[in-house]
Amino acid sequence: MTERLPWEMVETLPSADQDTIDHWDQVLRSAATPRRRARALVGTALSRYWAVQEGLVDTPLSVSDADRRARTEEAMSIARSLDDDELTVETMLGRLYSCWGPANLHERDDLIDELVELLPIVRAEELRLRIHEWLVVRHFDRGDLEAARRAVDQFRLAARDTELVLFRRREELWRGNIAMLEGRLDLAVRINEDAISSTSGMAGTPFSFQNVAITLAIERYLRRGLADLIEAVRSIRASSPRVASNWDTGLALCLSETGRLDEARVLFDSIAEDDFSSVHRDLNWLVTVQLLGLVALRLDHDHGIARIFDLLEPFAELDGTHGTGYASYGPVGRVVGALAQRLEPTRGGRRWFDRVLETREPGPWTSLTRLDSAVGRRSEDPRRAYHEARLAESELRSFDMAAWADEARALAVYLARQGFGPPIAVRSGSRWQLRHPSGSAELDHRVGVGHLIRLLASPGQSIPSVDLDGSEIPVDDAGSASTPLLDNVAARAYRDRLDELDLDGGSPEEASMLRRHLAANRYVPSGSAEVERARVRVTKALGRAIDDIATADPRLGAHLRSSVETGRRCIYSPSDGIGWWIVDSGS
Repeated sequence: MTERLPWEMVETLPSADQDTIDHWDQVLRSAATPRRRARALVGTALSRYWAVQEGLVDTPLSVSDADRRARTEEAMSIARSLDDDELTVETMLGRLYSCWGPANLHERDDLIDELVELLPIVRAEELRLRIHEWLVVRHFDRGDLEAARRAVDQFRLAARDTELVLFRRREELWRGNIAMLEGRLDLAVRINEDAISSTSGMAGTPFSFQNVAITLAIERYLRRGLADLIEAVRSIRASSPRVASNWDTGLALCLSETGRLDEARVLFDSIAEDDFSSVHRDLNWLVTVQLLGLVALRLDHDHGIARIFDLLEPFAELDGTHGTGYASYGPVGRVVGALAQRLEPTRGGRRWFDRVLETREPGPWTSLTRLDSAVGRRSEDPRRAYHEARLAESELRSFDMAAWADEARALAVYLARQGFGPPIAVRSGSRWQLRHPSGSAELDHRVGVGHLIRLLASPGQSIPSVDLDGSEIPVDDAGSASTPLLDNVAARAYRDRLDELDLDGGSPEEASMLRRHLAANRYVPSGSAEVERARVRVTKALGRAIDDIATADPRLGAHLRSSVETGRRCIYSPSDGIGWWIVDSGS
């Protein structure tokens, strides 16, 4: 019976042990046939993948990489000379796994294409599933989510009757990653946790624990909640010395994203020593350096930004994919673009941002790239930056990424207030700031200003004065069971008091309270005296508000006088038909 190769040493349960290395060395020494030698060469390469990181060999990682590459090249050469297709498949898969890292990212395609051609003649179930697995990985690496979906479906069909449970778990984790990339964050975490718990007693459990941690860290990053994970990451780092630089990077990211910059800088500087040599060029390298780029940007670390840009630029077309595709930090081009923007503010990362937006499906990372693009363009092309920021905000809110959406909104508000968006009215506390191409003004919030704001937000919409008269009544309070109904005498008294407040400029809080109570009696018969009273109150209040604006800025006042019509119905009819963006507290 042919001895099974130790595939799981690389990714399913990433580790190395001296007994496994010694065993495959012995198999190689005793190999009596070319076929057995080829398989033994693959076995020795797989068993040595983590040997340097585990401290089992005292050689530089580059030497170990070259050794594994030489072993798999010899194995593939033997297989081809024997014209043994199944052995060729084994040796090619051995090359993909045992040379996994940045050095082989650009050679994968040819190997995977040849494996797909050989797939119909492969009899061994595990080899067939591993070919399908690499197809999925390739699509995740390329950021081609639609192709990844199709490849996962193909894998499901190929694995539907398998007894290899960990391959079924692969499919579940891929679907979790797809859900995260689509923006279904809670579903992604739930799929991941369910997949791991269903195989918790099987080989791969230690890896699976870190798998869950990484998926949760991505969800927390997308929701700006990494502070929740700082102590958990410290604990994982302490128990994982083999991948210490990876978890040091994760901890530095958590600290930098939550404002603990001094602590993050100490970690970053230690990782950056000797040109980031502690970040081994293994299967974790690209994602780790991608995250280091985010940390360098938060720290405004000049040397780190420049060096990481050089390291990442060759991989800007790829996505930062964890392992065999169980998680992703999205397009590397997003980070490359942000680094380039910092290095060259006048030109920046436009081409990288644009490339991501052109080639990636809508999703959290695409929307963050759009926000980064808006930030990068705010000086050179502020009008486009405004529109990108507004679109990014809308997308980010749809993914329940409120903190990032608020950041996009703040940028859009800033640009609109500089005149690069639509007319805008911003309320800060009790003050409104209005900006329009014709001018700007600042005034206190009061009844007439509230009426005006509602009109500005709805250009061309005719609004009854009785509706404007109660426009400041919170919808949730209007007509609520807790608001007692008023008789006609009380209602008239409330309206008389409102007239007094309008004339005297009295307490806005009292006026708001009166309107809340009047909300219970909102029905007013057409043509009644109450309609006329509402018309008079609203007309006077609007007139006073526009007069105050005209005092501050005559051109803006003239625009509003020519555009606002009052009466039993009021309307804002600007000649350009453009409404104002209303930014109120809590809106």
